Amino acid sequence: MAYPVECVNTSDSSDYDDCRCITTIGIPSKGGGTNTYTPERIHDRIEDEDEEFYVEYQGSRTYLDAVQDGSTKYVRTEPNDTPQDNLLKQPSC
Repeated sequence: MAYPVECVNTSDSSDYDDCRCITTIGIPSKGGGTNTYTPERIHDRIEDEDEEFYVEYQGSRTYLDAVQDGSTKYVRTEPNDTPQDNLLKQPSC
């Protein structure tokens, strides 16, 4: 199943200006509302549970990739990982 990303929260004090600064990612809850997860949890759901997550931006659907930088697990849209990544253009949760 593919889940839409509704929102993200970022850390202003992060050393990064790409998707590594994301602290939480929101996806729709079955009962309504939004459930938030850490990027690490979304990463593991992609890698271990074969789930898919995507963002819609300017009419296009882009899927998230699970990536790792050293011991840091995070997600980004393909093939970005820049300050302009579509994931970072989602509203705050």
